[in-house]
Amino acid sequence: MFFKKAALILALSSIGMFAVSASAAGFDVTDVEGRKVHFDAVPKTFVVANYIANFMMVGGSPSLDKVVALTKDGWEDTRYGEYQVFTKSFPKMKDLPSIGGYHDDILNAEKILSLHPDVLLIGRTQYAENNQRIKTFEKAGIKVVVLDYHAMTTANHTLSTEILGKLLDREKIAQAQNKTYKDSLDHVYTTIAKLPKDQLGKKVYMETASKGLARYGNSYNKDVLWGAILKNIHAASIAENSPQPYMALDKEYVISQNPKVIFIGGSIWRNKSEGDQMRMGFTVPESQSQERLAAFTTRPGWDKIDAVKNNQVYGVDHGSLRNMADYTFTQYMAKVLYPEAFKDIDPVKNLNDYYKTYLPELKYDGTFMIHLNKNK
Repeated sequence: MFFKKAALILALSSIGMFAVSASAAGFDVTDVEGRKVHFDAVPKTFVVANYIANFMMVGGSPSLDKVVALTKDGWEDTRYGEYQVFTKSFPKMKDLPSIGGYHDDILNAEKILSLHPDVLLIGRTQYAENNQRIKTFEKAGIKVVVLDYHAMTTANHTLSTEILGKLLDREKIAQAQNKTYKDSLDHVYTTIAKLPKDQLGKKVYMETASKGLARYGNSYNKDVLWGAILKNIHAASIAENSPQPYMALDKEYVISQNPKVIFIGGSIWRNKSEGDQMRMGFTVPESQSQERLAAFTTRPGWDKIDAVKNNQVYGVDHGSLRNMADYTFTQYMAKVLYPEAFKDIDPVKNLNDYYKTYLPELKYDGTFMIHLNKNK
């Protein structure tokens, strides 16, 4: 009996020693810049300098308790609807300090160092613009991890989400989100790959219309945001070879290209063109989106464009990109370009279901994807 007890104690102690050893070993993540970052344990505090929606969709609403600061400068001005919905649903966000610009790459190094989080989460452009500061953070013991939801690639979206799953100890949630994202986009891409060649390459103009009717807003080349989506679904975006990731196209060029489909991206940008900029997204009623969208078709020369003549003009929410629910916008654009192939997909329902599943505390209404209704 003594020997059996001794053997059992030895076995249990061995298991315990192994568990301590495994925990002590910690884990590594390799971020989107290929940087391997080691963690001795699951981190407890974060500064989220980018992608707070993704952070919370993986971590759930309790993950906000781990956040000690956000990039809030300009958030209300550049994404007013999103700001209103998130801060009303999660009032604690208003009390968190800001460590930089929501819509630029400026980081307040002094503030970050004073907070001394376990982890600083940043995007790729923030990484590129803050090399010296990042070295300072790392010397101070702050782990810097680079994520990317801007390039609109399955690889970067899913890697970033996998990383968040590890950092937040929510790997199963991250895996489920990655499966939805990958399966949904694989379905789009494989369906398009089977279509006849003459259905591909439809000429498209996409503009994020923050400057209103008089001034053309940004379009995107094939490497980023809407431009990357259009490239992925074999559309011929008239901006795909632009030298800059995003820039406004010349109005004469747009008219001369005679696009067959037009997408106008909207949000609530609080600037001087607030009165006639395209409105889409959180808090925006569809009637307002329809009214604003219709006004863009009256731009000088647009009556000559086939997309306008044939009522192939659509509105999309610019603020809804850069998170794991944005696969629904690939579905929507694919459905616009290839309606018969994707007639059974409901992208708006998929978007709402995603938020309901992964961030049910987010209380919102809004308009995210619309076809111009000429009867309104």
